[in-house]
Amino acid sequence: MPTHLYETGLRQAAAGLAALQRPSESRIAELSKHLRSIRLEAAQHERADLVKAADEAEAATQNLLVGTGSDHVACVRAVHRLAHLLLLGLRAEAEQPSPQASPEEVRERKILVADDSRVSAVALSNAFLAHDFLVRSVSTMEEAIAELNSFQPCVLVSDVFMPNLDVTLLCRTFRDLADGRRKLVVLVSGSTGDALQSHLDEIKPDAFVAKMAGTASVVNSVLDLWRKCEAEHRR
Repeated sequence: MPTHLYETGLRQAAAGLAALQRPSESRIAELSKHLRSIRLEAAQHERADLVKAADEAEAATQNLLVGTGSDHVACVRAVHRLAHLLLLGLRAEAEQPSPQASPEEVRERKILVADDSRVSAVALSNAFLAHDFLVRSVSTMEEAIAELNSFQPCVLVSDVFMPNLDVTLLCRTFRDLADGRRKLVVLVSGSTGDALQSHLDEIKPDAFVAKMAGTASVVNSVLDLWRKCEAEHRR
């Protein structure tokens, strides 16, 4: 989505959150209209994650309006999730390389973070942005597949165990879309044991980092792999 659409969506979501502090039928109806507008724009630009978030937020507002299936807190959370995704999109647009960068350079500095922990996803996204990468984050298989096709990342950083994502299928799909290019897979997990080892043996990631090692260790692992790839490319 173009930058101005992210900005408009954020303003609408922010106004909606403010309205929900003192909700009324007219304010909720206005918020629902704005959410439909965001969903339509997101659909036109093939942002499946925003479409889903806007759908969920609109459903919550409608349920709140008719007094069934959703309470006020659930509605606020749904709109907040949408606003968060819009903010990440706006930040990614702002971090786009300068127009002088070649299409190859733009494509090659993209990272997809798959993690159902919002705290972890945001921490990793911010850390990678600080190192001049473009970043998208997902928490479900549907979102991940959509981003693989539209965003075309060259690095995948994924938690191993997530209820709404099959990490083995994700990694296989990611590598199948390589188009002859080197694709880096870095897995992270807070778990240990045979189940984790089984996944690592099957996927064979380029690196594995225990979550307890912290965000910096994940980022350093990716940077080390990146430098090695660049060195190989120069030979």
